[in-house]
Amino acid sequence: VVLELEEEVKIKSIKTKYAGHATELANQAVNDGVEIVVAVGGDGTVNEIASALVGTTTALIIVGTGSGNGLARDLGMFGLSTKQIIERIKLNKSSHIDCGEVLGRKFFCTCGSGFDALIGHLFAQTKVRGFLTYIKLSLKAYKDYTPLSYHLRFCKNSSCGNNAADAGLESKKGEAFVVNIANNKQFGNNAYIAPHANLMDGLFTVTIIKPFKWYHIPYMAYSLFFKQMHKNKFVETFDCGDCTLDVTEGAYLHIDGEPI
Repeated sequence: VVLELEEEVKIKSIKTKYAGHATELANQAVNDGVEIVVAVGGDGTVNEIASALVGTTTALIIVGTGSGNGLARDLGMFGLSTKQIIERIKLNKSSHIDCGEVLGRKFFCTCGSGFDALIGHLFAQTKVRGFLTYIKLSLKAYKDYTPLSYHLRFCKNSSCGNNAADAGLESKKGEAFVVNIANNKQFGNNAYIAPHANLMDGLFTVTIIKPFKWYHIPYMAYSLFFKQMHKNKFVETFDCGDCTLDVTEGAYLHIDGEPI
């Protein structure tokens, strides 16, 4: 792609070669005083790059070419033409967004445990990418899926501080199909797990999906893709700050869709 900018603007294109390489390249860009990094890829690639830019003055633009593109969609960057990307660069305006951190890793979309994390694990093992693969894996995996036991402790404020008791620490526990902690509204592909999440409010949006029968799958799918999860009878959702999640031993966890 050739960006037709003014002569004084220097553009360098680099392809990643291995997992974690994007973070290394982004760190180097920051050290070199690069003003803008354009991430071309899916949420995994975006996560690697954005993680290196947190707390710096280097701005991020996303060209979403992945299977979900959750952050790009929420920021209104998905599907931008080359001309539109150029216009955004020329505007020289930026906004700050929140990020979360779990197990020492940053996340910008969602993290959580349960069925969504299992699908992330299965998706990472398949060679066929895309939205239909997510659907096929989900329908196949539901049959043998066992809900997880969870214990979530959280504070309503953005941070519990040094004294969690004084901060009003709250707790929820039980059985769940999914426990998702969201920074943005969606997984990707316009699957809105947290329709009212706000990337700039300093809070997470927690979505707890309770176990449901197979004949409720169409109802769950409708809620997910039509921004109705907060109205779903199997869902509990609320905003919180710092939180601790304990789950069944061996349960999968995902960070921005990437399984760990």
